[in-house]
Amino acid sequence: MTMRLAPPVPLLVELCAGTAALSLRLARRDARPPVSRMGSKAAYASAILRVLGLRPGQGATRYGWCEPDPGCRLLLEVYRTPGLAEEVASVLVKWTGEDPRHLWERLRAEGPARWGPTVDPREVARWVRIITANRLIPVHWDQDRGGWFNSGVGGTTHGGDQFATSIQSLVTKFLDVDGDLCAEVFTDSRAYPPTEIPEGTIAYMDPPYVGTTGYGSDLPREEVITIARTWADAGAWVVISEAEPIPELVADGWSKVEITWTRKGGARTFSKQQREWLTLSRPPRSHPGPPSRPILSRKRGKVLR
Repeated sequence: MTMRLAPPVPLLVELCAGTAALSLRLARRDARPPVSRMGSKAAYASAILRVLGLRPGQGATRYGWCEPDPGCRLLLEVYRTPGLAEEVASVLVKWTGEDPRHLWERLRAEGPARWGPTVDPREVARWVRIITANRLIPVHWDQDRGGWFNSGVGGTTHGGDQFATSIQSLVTKFLDVDGDLCAEVFTDSRAYPPTEIPEGTIAYMDPPYVGTTGYGSDLPREEVITIARTWADAGAWVVISEAEPIPELVADGWSKVEITWTRKGGARTFSKQQREWLTLSRPPRSHPGPPSRPILSRKRGKVLR
């Protein structure tokens, strides 16, 4: 008996793309972003696809990625530009012999990540080396203070040998995502209206969660709801990740699915946000699956680990 392969999704849009972990997993079965960013859905990507009735590696005909952060946009270019990952890896290799802390300080002093019509491989490598210098402290360019600072309060600290991702590891990860995905990159989900989208379009949102750093100035909950309804009205299947079901949409008849226990990877040791929910404009096609590790305890219905 010949196994019938599932057709690719006509269009997958990530309206708050970040590192586009869901797109990568849909495109390639075991793919993960080469860098980790706060809030990345790499650990939940397979479970999200399962809820949607999709398989890792099934692919999409087209992708749309909305992302305001110039550094993340540099990374997204790697996924759709053949050979760019290899060029980035070559730049990283040239920095192998330099003292890691001195390199980190020198690259930070060059200012914010720069993204334009023509992507400079060195700029991709510079951004990557800055944000992977300490896995415990996510950093971003603070426009008001004019420098690279962590996403909470205080400054930044180099991770040293223990917590800084090695250049060799980065090189390997980048070569794994060298791609030619048919994708468009946009800077603002509010300025990307769903016009003439194909039947079967999926619009996924992973906005900054309510109560987390930077949420209020980035994309307030009311705007998330407006964008979600606009895409749903246009015919897309809208799926939103949050730490809770979005009550305004659930009141409209949207579905909700908890996927907390499906996380694959390290626990959220330092995060206050421990639960993971999907709010969907249509009913889920499948159960998210069993826990990837034992659930040690529950309290008031909340999965603690």
